[in-house]
Amino acid sequence: MSNKYGIPEDELKKIRARDKACVYCHKAMEEYSHAKGVSKDKATIEHLNKDGPFYWNKSIIFDSSTVAICCGSCNSSRGKKELLDWFKTQYCINRNRAINENTVTELVREYICTKKYLKTFTIDQLSNQLRQLIENSKWTFAKTMPGIPHCYIVKDNLSEADKEQFDELKWFIRKNGYAENFYPKQYKYFNINNYKYWLVGNILNRATT
Repeated sequence: MSNKYGIPEDELKKIRARDKACVYCHKAMEEYSHAKGVSKDKATIEHLNKDGPFYWNKSIIFDSSTVAICCGSCNSSRGKKELLDWFKTQYCINRNRAINENTVTELVREYICTKKYLKTFTIDQLSNQLRQLIENSKWTFAKTMPGIPHCYIVKDNLSEADKEQFDELKWFIRKNGYAENFYPKQYKYFNINNYKYWLVGNILNRATT
């Protein structure tokens, strides 16, 4: 796979290990390292952020969450389009499995979520959203974990409106929270009033601080 962007090999190796299939259409890909042009199933470097930066520079912190591996066909079709605009094209719609923000990989969904809410909400507004979610949800005590007393809500059990708030909070906590261990793994936490909140998949947890 051509690496004309100067991405360090160790970083590129991690990206390859993460994106074993096209992040958009989930097609299995081939390397074709010596082939000219872009074959439809060729593994290609894809920049989720079309505003750049595109080239590795020691003065810029490399963010692998904005770089992915996709097939040559998807890369060529998207071109310089914004993701949400590209999803509306016939290429994404007229196929056995449509390409949209619900069918792409988690990496792409997280990127879309970040872009969407980064431009829309302030910290104060997100705090209000969190308070609304708290008031509208029924919190369940985690009986199976008495050693770490906390309550939780599950996204799938929420109303459609609260699911949207859940996604807003998911992005906000990951981008603005602080790291702390929960059993063997590390998660991002965010404190409001006398509670701290953290996400494990689609489960929002809270415990007293």
